[in-house]
Amino acid sequence: MPVDSQTSQLVQYVSDSRKTYEADLKSLVDIAGVSMDPERKPEILRTADSAVALIKRMGGNAEIVQTSGDPVVIGSFKEVPGAPTVLVYNHLDVQPADAAEWKTPPFEMSTDGDTYRGRGTTDDKGPALAVLYAASYASENQFPVNIKFVWELEEEIGSPSFEEFLKQNKAKLSCDSIVISDTIWVSRERPAIPYGLRGLQGVLLKLKTGVKDVHSGTTGGLARNPIGELCKLIDQCYDAKTGQVNIPGFYDGAREPSEEEGNQFVKSGFNIENFKKAHELISLRTDDA
Repeated sequence: MPVDSQTSQLVQYVSDSRKTYEADLKSLVDIAGVSMDPERKPEILRTADSAVALIKRMGGNAEIVQTSGDPVVIGSFKEVPGAPTVLVYNHLDVQPADAAEWKTPPFEMSTDGDTYRGRGTTDDKGPALAVLYAASYASENQFPVNIKFVWELEEEIGSPSFEEFLKQNKAKLSCDSIVISDTIWVSRERPAIPYGLRGLQGVLLKLKTGVKDVHSGTTGGLARNPIGELCKLIDQCYDAKTGQVNIPGFYDGAREPSEEEGNQFVKSGFNIENFKKAHELISLRTDDA
């Protein structure tokens, strides 16, 4: 099929599927699957059940995999022998929401033109559903690719059971490449494929300078202040003004972005004022962007 014809067919599919997609998204968003709230455990389980039902309705295979924590949903479509396999990751759990800070109920999806409101519409139920619809289309039209899904339900609490899940399900998750469908576009006007995010490393620092709390008025001159010393240690490791990490070896293996990567980032639509507004930032480390 010619490329123009394929594009036209795909655009038509998107248009024809929109109402059904919105209804399916609402069915997920209306479930308050807040992973950090133990009282919401029933909603987490309902989310998993609903996800499996959606994948099966779209023509795929799906199952719930139990872990020591919340379950994981995995799915796939009919295998295309000899074709590469792409595994797409999403998560279906969400953050809590203070209804007083929302213009609409956070766990009741509403639509305003091209804007969807509700916890999880963009992070990350909406993207998960979009991938499902795309995979269904690819399967129906016999595209030479295999697509697998992994939908986690503990991402918002740091994925405590996810490593266990991965180790115990290696065979089911075998693939040629992985796509993390849990990022954002730099600009609403231009689609983008982010391929790198900042990492996070948690560290617990302990410094013991005595065996009990003491009175600052009687000991403050001579007693060491662990808070002050820890602050000094952190300052030596990290320049808060520039963001530079001063730990030896920290940047080993890192490389500067290429000129082409820099150009592509600019073309993605990044605008420093829009960035500050979108993230409600008062100031940045630099305005040279």
